[in-house]
Amino acid sequence: MTRPADRAPPPLVLSAEGKTWVWVTVLLAAVGWYKSITLVLLLGYLMFALLVVNGWLARRHAKRAAAALDPPAPGTAGTETRVQVSVTNHTARPATVGVEARVGPHARTWLVHPLPGHATVPCRAALAFTRRGHYRTQSRVTSGYPFGLLRYAAPPVSGPDVVVLPAEGAADVNGLRRWLRQAGGDGRSRKLLRRVTTDEADVRGVRPFRPGDAIRSVHWRSTARRRELMVREYDAAPSLDLVLVVEPWVPVAPTAAHLEAVEAALSLAVTLALAWSREYGTGVVVAVAGAGDSVRTAGPSEAAVRAALEPLAGVTGAPRFEPFGPRAFSRPLGRAVRLLVSSRPDSPYAGQISGGLGRAFLPLSPADPLPWYRPPGRS
Repeated sequence: MTRPADRAPPPLVLSAEGKTWVWVTVLLAAVGWYKSITLVLLLGYLMFALLVVNGWLARRHAKRAAAALDPPAPGTAGTETRVQVSVTNHTARPATVGVEARVGPHARTWLVHPLPGHATVPCRAALAFTRRGHYRTQSRVTSGYPFGLLRYAAPPVSGPDVVVLPAEGAADVNGLRRWLRQAGGDGRSRKLLRRVTTDEADVRGVRPFRPGDAIRSVHWRSTARRRELMVREYDAAPSLDLVLVVEPWVPVAPTAAHLEAVEAALSLAVTLALAWSREYGTGVVVAVAGAGDSVRTAGPSEAAVRAALEPLAGVTGAPRFEPFGPRAFSRPLGRAVRLLVSSRPDSPYAGQISGGLGRAFLPLSPADPLPWYRPPGRS
């Protein structure tokens, strides 16, 4: 049995003007009947008839159209996310309708007048979300045509969720690559990372040595022949893909500081992926620790990278994660920059996935001194 609190609101609703109209109609009809003034009584009947006509026309106009929220591209917390509701007239006759959309805590309304027959009109809005997550959406068509006394509202239609990624900071990815070569890791991990982050390509020729050139680029035969220090000059090599594993670690009983560390790590991961794609135009692979189905591979476009980052919108922390197996990634990891972004410094999970995948991953944490990174909210 449906409880009164669960019943859907009536499709026809009196506006504030409509309520005033009803009171005046009742007053005129009462005065005309009590005083036997036919003209006043007829005026009351006429006003009631106009109210009925308003409701009938409003329903017809609203029934002609339908509204649907277009799938939005994932936005980031703290910035504007653009949403679009398309309202379509399915009949040949024009319509005057209103469009209502609710996206999480935000509500927006538009008036479309007129909406031509068999036409689609976009209604756009820019919404700002303070926190990451998946936000439910609903949209519906309304109409108060022509007088606005009675408003007909079609049933709301659920649309695709709006995905809001963690807040984005700023990163100098060229500075990141230099940092990886100079200070990014130690032992075998540092050696491998240095190798994959150094651009090597076909030798184009030799040229005189300039301050800042690497000693390993010196061409000793040409140097001996010309009696001048000469170095190899390379063609520009293609930039490397980025493989990013995110570890949202928290202890068994996390504090507010631990949860803030997770948010900071997620922001670092989002910033790295987007900045890398914009700077180099290469592929990005994103994976969330503990979720084998979260491995996403994105092509060289920002839209694809944002789609690959969608799992980060709903991440929750955990105290332990199983390492990825050798078949977790569908592409070779040798020629790629491999990073583990963790909410804890010096995460042991980097060693676990390095052993499981046979490739070294460098752990990063927002608590580390990262000269090439500026967290969101800092100028």
